[in-house]
Formats: sequence, structure tokens, C-alpha cells
Amino acid sequence: MTPTDREPFNQRADVFRTERFLSVEPLSGYISFHYEDSGFVIYLVADANDLELGAALLQALDRSRFVWPYDEPELFDWQRNHRCYRNWQQQVMRLYGYKSKRELHKRLDWCRVERSQGKITLQPHRRHKPGYFDDLPKERDLVIPETRDAVIVGAALRTALDRCE
Repeated sequence: MTPTDREPFNQRADVFRTERFLSVEPLSGYISFHYEDSGFVIYLVADANDLELGAALLQALDRSRFVWPYDEPELFDWQRNHRCYRNWQQQVMRLYGYKSKRELHKRLDWCRVERSQGKITLQPHRRHKPGYFDDLPKERDLVIPETRDAVIVGAALRTALDRCE
């Protein structure tokens, strides 16, 4: 049995938004998905239009890789993934003038996006406390047919981000 027989190929990205910025970052993996060491992140202004949002998200999804754990076991190391997230936080704090992680996370919205089997699923989350998020009920997810139309994807992303709590 090959890896793709077990799990359909999917691509994922994380999208974060505050009043100062919006960031889109690809994730790679197999069943669990992780940040890449490359540090590739697309930063946009907080009020980016639908075309810019959609183009950034499609680019991040295109960079998401299917990685079989036996081929790159280091990608699945939780400490490496934690370090990548910490590096992202430090970069955002430096770029956008946040004085603390608490200030950064105070109004941070997060959506996980998955493209698989002909659809794009956008999953908004609820801030639990600074730096921690809870899943929202599945009915809060936004699912659209897979498309390369950046305006449609951007509008869906904006709606999903507005569903974050």
C-alpha cells in the first residue's frame, strides 16, 4: 500500500489576521501538517482586497507539499514545528511593532485552509487565550468548489476570517 492509498492528497495553509497585517503560510505533511523550515510567508496589509487575499492563499496552497513521514522524518518533529511558529511570532512582532506576544495574540484570528478532492475548506477558529485556539463547530467552516479564481478564493477567505471568534 502506498501513502496516497491511505490518505487523499491535500494541501494546507494557515492564515492569520490582526488589525495590522494578514499572513499566509503553507503547511506540508501527510496526515499531520507542519511549517516548512524555509520560513516562506506572504504578508499583506490587513485590508487587502479579495484578489490579493486569494492570490496569496492559492500561492501558499501550491507550495504545500505531500511528505511521507519516512522520507523526511525531521519535518514531523514537534520541536522543529514549535520553533518555526516561534520564529514567525518574532518576525511578526518585529515587522509590525508588537511589544509582546500577548499584544500580538490579543486580536489574532486564525483560519486553517485545506484544498483536497475538488474543494477548498476554510476552518475559522476561536481564540481560547493568547496563543491558544479552539476548533469551532464544523458548521462554521466554509467550503467552496476548488477554483483558481483568486477573487472567489479571497472572498471566501475574508468570510471565514470574519467567522473567527
